[in-house]
Amino acid sequence: MRSQLTRHVLRRLLVHQAALPLRPLQSLPRPAASRNVVGKRALRISQQRRTFLNFLQKPPRTLKAPDVEPGYEALLRYGSHDKENLRPPPREELLKGFREFFKYKRFNGRPVNSFQVQAANKVFRHLSIPFTSEKGGFLSVADLRTARDTLLILPSKDDPADALNFAKALYHEIRKQIAAPDRKASAAEKNLSPEALQLFDMIPLIRIFAQNGRAVEARDLLLEQWPYLSQASDIDVGRIKGLWTPVIRGLAREDREEDMLAFIETMRTEAGISYTQSVHEIVTRFYAQRGDVTKMMAAFEKPIEPNDPLGNSLYQNMANSIESLSNPNHVEQAVVLLYQFAVLLMGKGPEYLEQMFQVQYKKYNIEPSMKIMNALIEAAIEKKDAYLAERLTTLVFKLGLEPDRQFYSQQIDYRVTANDLDGAFTSYRSLQNFKSDNEDWPVLNSFLEEQHVTLEPDTVVSICMAFLKNDEQYEVIDTLSLHTIHLNLEDRQNICQAFVDYCLDKSNSTARVWDAYALIRQFFPDVKLESRVLIMNAFFERKRADMACQVFGHMRQHSNPNYRPTAETYTRCLEGLGHCPDAESLRMVHNMLKMDTTIRLTTTVYNALMIAYTACDDVSRALDYWKEISRSQEGPSYQSLEIIFRAYEFSPYGIEAAQSLWGKVRKMEIEIPVNVYTAYAGVLGAHSQLEQAKELLENMETEVHQRPQPITLAVVYNALGNDDLKGDFEAWSKDYFPHIWSSLEKTRRKRDAEGLMTFQISRPWKA
Repeated sequence: MRSQLTRHVLRRLLVHQAALPLRPLQSLPRPAASRNVVGKRALRISQQRRTFLNFLQKPPRTLKAPDVEPGYEALLRYGSHDKENLRPPPREELLKGFREFFKYKRFNGRPVNSFQVQAANKVFRHLSIPFTSEKGGFLSVADLRTARDTLLILPSKDDPADALNFAKALYHEIRKQIAAPDRKASAAEKNLSPEALQLFDMIPLIRIFAQNGRAVEARDLLLEQWPYLSQASDIDVGRIKGLWTPVIRGLAREDREEDMLAFIETMRTEAGISYTQSVHEIVTRFYAQRGDVTKMMAAFEKPIEPNDPLGNSLYQNMANSIESLSNPNHVEQAVVLLYQFAVLLMGKGPEYLEQMFQVQYKKYNIEPSMKIMNALIEAAIEKKDAYLAERLTTLVFKLGLEPDRQFYSQQIDYRVTANDLDGAFTSYRSLQNFKSDNEDWPVLNSFLEEQHVTLEPDTVVSICMAFLKNDEQYEVIDTLSLHTIHLNLEDRQNICQAFVDYCLDKSNSTARVWDAYALIRQFFPDVKLESRVLIMNAFFERKRADMACQVFGHMRQHSNPNYRPTAETYTRCLEGLGHCPDAESLRMVHNMLKMDTTIRLTTTVYNALMIAYTACDDVSRALDYWKEISRSQEGPSYQSLEIIFRAYEFSPYGIEAAQSLWGKVRKMEIEIPVNVYTAYAGVLGAHSQLEQAKELLENMETEVHQRPQPITLAVVYNALGNDDLKGDFEAWSKDYFPHIWSSLEKTRRKRDAEGLMTFQISRPWKA
């Protein structure tokens, strides 16, 4: 049975937040199959027709708005204005956006990715500049602390560099504002001494460093500040002592075994911090992940300090009281409660529980069951310990128990909490084998409607590619709208690259490729210029010059100068028109070139214009650009010579000019490349100068140190204007160059539009 995950995730995500406006679908029409650019539709969405049973049809499909978090629009708008050197949005609007964005993130526990951090940091720097008359005020210490605290929740796969720099900038700004003589302390700060206030803001900074690849720096900072922290009586003791755990966890995550062990020893001997359950778990898991069983067992068996005498006595009293119960149901309930107590209050894991199962079986004949295991997993979830919950699920299979509906429902719950979406999806698939219960809906909503979780980039790509293959463009738009807004820059680029690769895949139809390009332009306006050029070239290769030149036009219209065409881009586009002629598209591109003040007309650009106008049967314009090249300081290149000779090939009066130019080239006694030599032979053939062409080919080895190749003979043969001349040239070639002609004959020949036989060869030309 096909999974319904995708459908539910895409159709049921909540999108009530303010949304960035999408470009209208009509903004990027797909050109029709003719050369003229027509049509008004961006995407291939079938038109509905009115029928007799029209009232039975479903209502028209509507697009979902992007799930944009409050305030994020303002941050993005500032970045856009900054890139385009425009006046920034009003200060009041930016302040409001900054506050709303970080308040929403902070109180909803949503991570801030690197792309969002970059956008926020730009606004922060702008707002930190002293202002005079502009309305809006400034960021308060409370605003800065809210922003800083959100950085404690960073995506696990993100680059933390931007977040760390932002955190330090926020810390320094907080210190600066606190030191201002005219500032009034907040209610929370009134009971803190100046020293304690400084430490108060340093604690989150240490945590941020520890969590994001800078555990050594966090350790050094903590040890440096510890004498002051330990003496700060006006700061919560638990909060201060709790700093050691994230630093140890960070050192373990960075695989710094020696630093971790030395720090733990310092913690115990110099700071008087006990070997707590959290530290016990970190060290044990560290060696387990390394596969070092000996050290793992030594760490596991190391006693946790201090033992909780109250918890032990309560546990023992509960265990003793079971013996006084007579009702078997009450005994079973008491045993389950005992197990839950061991998990919740005493922090016991699966290994200890296995021993308890054996003891309780001998005492009361109560075997472990799914009811008991579900109760224990529920306790782990209540404890917010996803790792323990996962270990308990492993124990289920170890005991040979058959998982039920509740088991998989709880598994979805804690895996979503731990941001393990792949694991949650696996559990969801297993849950589909059971009849759903109303109790499952809150859990399923947390996963399927996933208001607070974004799909992984690879998942987004897979879903979008599947929808594109099924021509479900609305579904692709919904997917990108709902998820790309939450991704960091690297993930967005990866998704964008997948769409670019789709456009470059020759197995995809031209219509679908155009749809994919429309989506790239709509959702990824920052796609690299190189990728845009590749897409343009792909349309030229598909013989769709109109589409290729629209892609070029979008580059020319881009608001960011970095994505506008360079001289090289103009050259590639004009070369494409030489490969796939389209007079209307050429006029459009040439008009853009005339109005583009950033482009210097070099010999290469003029060469490209000659190529395009020659291919579009406007040889006179091509010859005009040859004159421009001849008069320029740069002068012609070898490529210019090949192009002008090919232009003379199509000019009614080109033979005289070609012979004159050839004479000048020979007098200069320069080395003549094979491509130029071949191009001149083609001119002679096109103007029925067959004997001169034969003589040129006979002397080719002497002149250019290379015998004619099959392509050389094919150029002359194709240029000849009637079958008699072609027959004469073929007979001569068989006599003078039998092996070369024999090789050429393997190439397919067919009659062209004028009824003349031609070899089907590719004759590219470059500017």
